[in-house]
Amino acid sequence: MTVQTAGLDALVLRADVWGENDLLLTLLSAEEGRFCAILKSAHALNRFERAPTEPFTWTSFDFYQKKDMRWVRNATMKEAFPGIRLDMEKLFLAAYLADVAHELSGEHEPAGEILPLTLNALYLLSEGKMESRIVKAVFEMRAAAVSGYLPDLAACMRCGSPVTEKGACLDVMNGGVICPDCLHKTSKKAPTPEVDELGERHVLCPLTAGAAAALSYVVAADPKRIFAFQLTDEESRHTFCRAAEAYLLHHLERGFLTLENYKRMQASPQKITP
Repeated sequence: MTVQTAGLDALVLRADVWGENDLLLTLLSAEEGRFCAILKSAHALNRFERAPTEPFTWTSFDFYQKKDMRWVRNATMKEAFPGIRLDMEKLFLAAYLADVAHELSGEHEPAGEILPLTLNALYLLSEGKMESRIVKAVFEMRAAAVSGYLPDLAACMRCGSPVTEKGACLDVMNGGVICPDCLHKTSKKAPTPEVDELGERHVLCPLTAGAAAALSYVVAADPKRIFAFQLTDEESRHTFCRAAEAYLLHHLERGFLTLENYKRMQASPQKITP
């Protein structure tokens, strides 16, 4: 028996070789979450026929299903995010965002906020409306928050005082902030070890007041407004980006090859255009 599905919008996260001529697509949709489908005879298609199934493309799919596997009957591109494909650094960053979305989405479960978050980040990268590293950091911090790793950034986790112009430190593993006074008191007694007697890691990321406010905004803002802020000084931008990446990776307890590739591309003296 063949079951057909028509008009399902999905983001293409991956496209992997399947057999000699087919592609295995990993897709993320609002209704069905993450799932796979096969594009038959992909290598026989021309460039324009393949375009709707390229990674990081928002596409409307028609499927037919045989036994336990879906097959693509038709694909109509809705958004290609072309600016990403004209910049190799953005292309590598998009691959990392897609990997995080893959990690944080459930198979055949509604995607929740992770899908619109990923789409918005890809759009901003494509349009160049926000610095890429800030888009990445906002995505990382919000992705961590909506996946259950919500930090408490309102006040110092030790004394309860609010974050002031002095800034704070993000205690990554404990999901809170520590004010400079408490951090100074602790360091005077004994430096905080990287690993305590129970084997728990301590990761402290210094934050300017601006960076701390930005993190608080990102985790609490309306989903449609999470990118609607500015960091005006370089120190705040740097500490914001460093803290967001550290927070997500430490709570996921894993790294990403795509992130390593992105950082190598950033460090490369020669930027290659696709």
